[in-house]
Amino acid sequence: MAKILIGKYEGSIYAEGDGYTGAISLGFGPDGKRKRLKRKGRTKAQVKDKLIEAVNELEEGIKTERNHTVEKAVNAFLIALAKQGKSEATMKTYRGLADNHIVTKIGKVRLADLTADAVETWLDECAENMTTQTLKILHGLLRRAIRLAERRGKVKRNVAALVDTPQGKRPTRRSRSLSLKQATKLLRTAQDPQHRLGAYVILAIVSGLRTEELRALTWADVDLKKKVVYVLRSDREGGDTKTKKSRRGVAVADMAVDALTALRKRQAAEKLQAGDAWQGHNLVFCKEDGTPYTDGDVLRRFQKITAAAGLGSAWVPRELRHTFVSIMSDQGVALEKISDLVGHTSTHTTQAVYRHGLRPVITTGAEKMNAIFKDEKSKSA
Repeated sequence: MAKILIGKYEGSIYAEGDGYTGAISLGFGPDGKRKRLKRKGRTKAQVKDKLIEAVNELEEGIKTERNHTVEKAVNAFLIALAKQGKSEATMKTYRGLADNHIVTKIGKVRLADLTADAVETWLDECAENMTTQTLKILHGLLRRAIRLAERRGKVKRNVAALVDTPQGKRPTRRSRSLSLKQATKLLRTAQDPQHRLGAYVILAIVSGLRTEELRALTWADVDLKKKVVYVLRSDREGGDTKTKKSRRGVAVADMAVDALTALRKRQAAEKLQAGDAWQGHNLVFCKEDGTPYTDGDVLRRFQKITAAAGLGSAWVPRELRHTFVSIMSDQGVALEKISDLVGHTSTHTTQAVYRHGLRPVITTGAEKMNAIFKDEKSKSA
């Protein structure tokens, strides 16, 4: 048995089983029993290093839990995140990533044993079949989970913060836009009453509104007489638009006004039939009982319409906004005006910061769309 001194603590290391055990005395507890801190290892050097680390944590007030795994840390973080009011869609995405890529691969590793090298190796493996954006989200989940554990005294340091996110090797799917001919086909199909989401598709194409803005649109935001839609909120965390600068009013083309008018009458009949079962959200686009659409609901219904229009089912709702911008550009609308129509303050990217405050009603989009699709209707007659 070898006697050791670590800081102010006396201890010993002795052979036990196939390795060694180290113990240091922490004095006596209130019950008069001796308090000892133990660590095990294959060699004396390993045991001594673990005892030194344990003493350092003890003096820094950190109570590392040896059995606190990565899985436990991630689950604790997701629970805390849900309590903060994160949207159901966001939590579903985070949970899926955590379960499929963190818990199944490194979840059983004890947090105290996790190294920066192990995190880097794990990320490199994930990068083989992920986009860079998804990798950033995944790495962020682990980093934030360990940061919470660190704050709660479960672990001494955050090794995930020491690693850079690698580039994903799976290419990001680029958004497409419909051609004028394809957009015309889709608009005709969307006018069919069998497609409940038809008015959504029509308004999206002729106005360029985001899908999250459309999902949050209420009838209080729509003035059918003035043919104006006011963008005041979106289906995002907190309910606000992407930024405060995205609040604006946009005049819409006649076909969108007609579709919205028909939808309002349809909803009135559904509300009457549903009676007390109707959910009073006053949403423009909602299910048959008034409850909100999720992004998944919109995707499924939208792809049924694109398939019925003979365009296939690989399109996604956000590409309707790209279609609006593309058609406006093809028709010679100035880039600065397109930027206004979609609420942008910059012409360089559709991800730019939105204009401040409620914008004046912009009529150019409605005027162009009326002219464009009126000509197309004449050609097909």
